[in-house]
Amino acid sequence: MTTSHRNLAIILMGVIALSTSGVYSLTQNVQTQTNAGTTEQPVILGHIVAIVKDPNGNIKAFRQTDNLVVSNGLNSTVNALFGAGTQTLSSGTSPGTFKYVGVGTGSTAVAYTDTGLQTQRGLKHLGTVTAITASGGTGMGAQIVANWGAGILANSSSTSTTINEAGLFDSTANATSSSNMYAHQIISPGISMGTADTLQVTWKITMAHS
Repeated sequence: MTTSHRNLAIILMGVIALSTSGVYSLTQNVQTQTNAGTTEQPVILGHIVAIVKDPNGNIKAFRQTDNLVVSNGLNSTVNALFGAGTQTLSSGTSPGTFKYVGVGTGSTAVAYTDTGLQTQRGLKHLGTVTAITASGGTGMGAQIVANWGAGILANSSSTSTTINEAGLFDSTANATSSSNMYAHQIISPGISMGTADTLQVTWKITMAHS
């Protein structure tokens, strides 16, 4: 091979090496961006605290548990953000404000497809809504606190009532065709209430990163 041919071969090899290096670098950058984009997926979290007190204000029972945000709740979020009718809701209407809490005596495990309480006890109660602010970038959301007075859930016709479930709704309506459920959970063990006992349910919905 002549000197000129050897020089040309060396130059071509250098061009190929530089091209390969450039493609590799570009590929690595794309992969890094893709990975970074999938490490922070938004999730909706819920947590419930239920407290029963006797007539003197003493705590008789305390329960806390995470909840299940049901399909209808996620669809309600989509419709609120992107327009009514984007997803189908159990009520068939646009979602309202999810500030109503209902409780019941049903104890079957909750399911993603739930649209209402299994066995509602009393009426759904309008909760007081306050903000949950971000702390260290871990998420933010809202807290809903609902209270049932003495004799509301357990009355003279039912001297004892065991509350086993709770749900978060956008209406006081009992029919699933008139209200949307956002979240549902079984309270275990159930809370036994007497006629003079009161119940407070605090529901926290948090938007966070996985």
